[in-house]
Amino acid sequence: MKTNFAQPLTACIATAGLVVASSLLTATQAQAFSLSVAPEYGTTNGIGTGATATLDFNFVQSGADLLLNLGITNTTGTQATAGGATNSSLVGVAFDVLTGVSASVKSTAEGSTFTKFWQNVDISGLHNGFDYGISIPRKEFEGGNANEGLYKNQSTLVSFFLTGSSLSAAQAESAFLTGFQNGTLKAGVRFQQVSGSKVGDSDKVMAGVSADAEPVPEPTTIAGMVMGLGSLVAARRKQAKKALA
Repeated sequence: MKTNFAQPLTACIATAGLVVASSLLTATQAQAFSLSVAPEYGTTNGIGTGATATLDFNFVQSGADLLLNLGITNTTGTQATAGGATNSSLVGVAFDVLTGVSASVKSTAEGSTFTKFWQNVDISGLHNGFDYGISIPRKEFEGGNANEGLYKNQSTLVSFFLTGSSLSAAQAESAFLTGFQNGTLKAGVRFQQVSGSKVGDSDKVMAGVSADAEPVPEPTTIAGMVMGLGSLVAARRKQAKKALA
């Protein structure tokens, strides 16, 4: 009696292929990189107070809309710095976008105090002409009450509509990352109420590309991997038929 291994084998491979393909295609939805806000990228306070942060740029395709979900985390005091800061209030973030692209606020995380949207932001002594900014409520981006800012290990998320471009989420991620890497795009952060620093109690700090910032595979790369998996399934099916002949 012959035992038919072909059907279970190909079914198993096909199922595995669908699982892998599904996971790969799902991964394309998360197009993200991080910027590190630290004195080595630029500060208005000499060696810097030691106030630091992380900015997570996450691009998402939502129907016809391209969204930028900007994650903001105050990391002051979580690592040793020359300035020695142990805490701070992060009150505002300013950033550039690609030429021809416009940004507008879609939403903010529930309970977030980052509700003030700015255009053409100047951070004196650091950089003038950031395209956009988001901050806690205040009359001036640089000054005002800092009590509603983000303190050590606190974070928030602000979602922006990006218009004026036909880029996909993956293409936007790649273009923005390249811009921050080559300096055509810039981002900066305003800190107040800095404590524990031997330099001062206020700072303005630039952001730079983190060492671990890596592009997410493009959809064409994913498609190629899935097609290769399909070829493997077909080859296995042929081998199984020959074995049964």
